[in-house]
Amino acid sequence: MTHAALIVGYGTMGIYHSRKLAAAEGVTVKGVVDVDPRAIEEAETAGLHGYASLEEGLADPEIDLVVITTPNEAHHPIALAAFAAGKHVLTEKPAMLNSAELEEVMAAAEAAGKVFTVHQNRRWDEDYLVIKQLFDEGTLGQVTYVESRVDGSRGIPGDWRRDPVRGGGMVLDWGVHLVDRLLLMVPAKLNRVFCRLSHIAGHEVDDGFRIQLSFDNGVEAVAACTTNNFISGPNFHMEGAHGTAEIEDWDLNGKIVRLHDLEKDSDAVPVLAGQGMTKTMAPRLVDYAARAKVQDNLEILPIPRIPVSMDGFYTNLVAAIEGREQPLVEISTVLRCLKVLEAAFESHRTGEAIAFEA
Repeated sequence: MTHAALIVGYGTMGIYHSRKLAAAEGVTVKGVVDVDPRAIEEAETAGLHGYASLEEGLADPEIDLVVITTPNEAHHPIALAAFAAGKHVLTEKPAMLNSAELEEVMAAAEAAGKVFTVHQNRRWDEDYLVIKQLFDEGTLGQVTYVESRVDGSRGIPGDWRRDPVRGGGMVLDWGVHLVDRLLLMVPAKLNRVFCRLSHIAGHEVDDGFRIQLSFDNGVEAVAACTTNNFISGPNFHMEGAHGTAEIEDWDLNGKIVRLHDLEKDSDAVPVLAGQGMTKTMAPRLVDYAARAKVQDNLEILPIPRIPVSMDGFYTNLVAAIEGREQPLVEISTVLRCLKVLEAAFESHRTGEAIAFEA
């Protein structure tokens, strides 16, 4: 059986999904809906059918999957209409503008008995998968702190992303990824959220954020984003009881530095630091350019690689539609993330940490 998909919003991500779906087995893209005539013309040139309206596309009995790639504020009404028409739904992130909208759509999906999932594609980023593997395997000992960040210097694009009514701002753009991944990585209840947003460019929406997450197992995590930063920080920085790992960029430059022998670590020698002496902060005598060597009881290792592909996401989508598998992106995890982001907004508004239990 081959499933037919309707792309709603034939822009950058609509084209991306159409190509990915075309390459997957068991599904084909039949047509598109878009308010821009030029997008319809481009789709028809690519061999797809251009529907005159969403209603016309949803009325097509051959369509059983709707892929929503519109600006954020349209996800909610389109998803409800799709489920009312008896279609499965894949939507771009953020799934909805808030948790109330998401819960309404979740109920509609359950009532229709249809698959509902979200394209949380950053769960497949190699830098994240590597840092999660180091966390899971205890490479650094007991992890105490994780920071995930993205830095840019170009501000917010001059389109709907600057409009709060349309779901603009960096929290709903990148926070929905960074926080989502930290919640998946740390296997413990979240108990506190503290956030500061930035509005440096003067827009109504946030152009940066720093969200601090405190977990019951003692792990402190930070998700951070800037759009006015001309010196980018590392994508990931993770500290453990016996070592530290840092991934500098999406090319996986970085290193792991950890104790080589836990029982033979030598005491520090006081050194001159600025206008004083320090023993506590005395550095280890290590050439960090060296790789895979032991110096001053430190082992210096390169960042490992993990072959990744998102092809399995679309294979799983077909299997979920056919009832053979559960969706890889469970909506309950998406809902948890949205509620954390709402707590972050509340924390910034009040200037206080928000108690959280999830």
